Amino acid sequence: MQDGNIHCHVANVSRKSPKHGERFALATAAYNSGQRLWSAAADRHVDFDNREDVVFSAILLPEDAPDWAADRTQLWNTVDTTARRKDARLAKTIEAAITRDVPPEQREALLRDYVAPYVALGCVADVAIHEDGTGHNPHVHILLTTRVLTHAGFGKKLAAIEQRRFVKQARERWAELTNRYLKQAGSTLRVDHRSYKARGIAAEPTVHRGPNRLERQQKREHARRTRAQQQKEQTMAKPTAHERRDYPHLTARATWPPEPAASPDFTPQERDEYQRYWDDQELKLIERDYYMEPEEDHLINTVEVPVTTAELSWYDQALESAKGVDRVVTRQSAFEAELQIEDEARQRILAETRDLYDRALAMNRSAAEHRYLTEAAQISPAVRKQAEDEIIRNRMARIQAQDREQGLRALSRQEQEHFRELRARNFVEERIERGELPVPGPDGRPISRQELDRAQQRMLDEQLREAPDRDEPER
Repeated sequence: MQDGNIHCHVANVSRKSPKHGERFALATAAYNSGQRLWSAAADRHVDFDNREDVVFSAILLPEDAPDWAADRTQLWNTVDTTARRKDARLAKTIEAAITRDVPPEQREALLRDYVAPYVALGCVADVAIHEDGTGHNPHVHILLTTRVLTHAGFGKKLAAIEQRRFVKQARERWAELTNRYLKQAGSTLRVDHRSYKARGIAAEPTVHRGPNRLERQQKREHARRTRAQQQKEQTMAKPTAHERRDYPHLTARATWPPEPAASPDFTPQERDEYQRYWDDQELKLIERDYYMEPEEDHLINTVEVPVTTAELSWYDQALESAKGVDRVVTRQSAFEAELQIEDEARQRILAETRDLYDRALAMNRSAAEHRYLTEAAQISPAVRKQAEDEIIRNRMARIQAQDREQGLRALSRQEQEHFRELRARNFVEERIERGELPVPGPDGRPISRQELDRAQQRMLDEQLREAPDRDEPER
């Protein structure tokens, strides 16, 4: 039986680090998951979307956790923005190597079994498996919250993971589970978390050589070419988890995605899912065109119109010139004309809306939403589509409200008071403009905005009737 050491490193993610300066838990989560996440604390995106070695990532929640905790961006932004101390300990991170004798299909189960006790304590476990395609260095990344998460939010600190013996227990548990999975796989290799000295071995510990950049680059390039060739040779794409959930009968067939022409042997359920699938694809194309910026050359197409100044007045000339301008009205130009705001503010609002939509779309479906969609699908495909849109809108509203509360908490007390006064004054002015609140009339008596407009129009009409026509020559 072979015997080897394991690599299992436990560390803290602290806000202040002598080596790295200011740190954020969201940045670590973005690196582990290989995603592009927005950091509210750093006011920028943390982008690791180009990573190719992330083969699995998930967020494992306690039983009483709220639904918003399944959103990686919202979860770690909450951790980063609610920690008050400058040297706050934001999270606990564990990095452990997976012994290569553990089969790839068993590695996810190994990871889930390992973090299950921490999740039972009340931790949120953000986990990932990295493997660059060479089979050289498969390993796991685990990010644990240091506070208990319940339906009401984050609570007290978890003393069990803050004690010094936590490091030893974490390494010991990883070795025990690894040996269990090695035994199930029929491997003779066993690992031990203890040092040579503790095990009574006289051998000198080796020095970690570190990565050979050229060697690893060559291996990654070979693995990349191999994956590209396999994808090219693969004739049938595999449905995602969302597609298997939304089209259970259609994804069970031998071909995926479905052909543009419906198969004659479709069952009624498959035919219904087939129709919904292509309706969803058309909706995605519409959404993509909606968010696509229009080209500047196509916004305005001017046609020259000859103007005869001798025959027409200036007003008629302006009308004729306006008739000769063919304006292609796009969503972008209509949006600008409706809101009448500066370009910088418009771009910011569009970016926030896209970010809200992406974050709402990335959230895991809750049990209540699943029941809602199931019942809606039993009525008709149109009702299900309406239910899906309503779920996205509700998620966006919840995310926007939570972002607003986090933004207010980030302001000082004096700034909060000024902002509330400004918002209340703006709310009153908008109600006055809509005619919902009375305004002082000409005699000081409160009247509605419509009544005031009518009174002002009557006064203007009377002045025009009494004033002489300046264009008419005197007699």
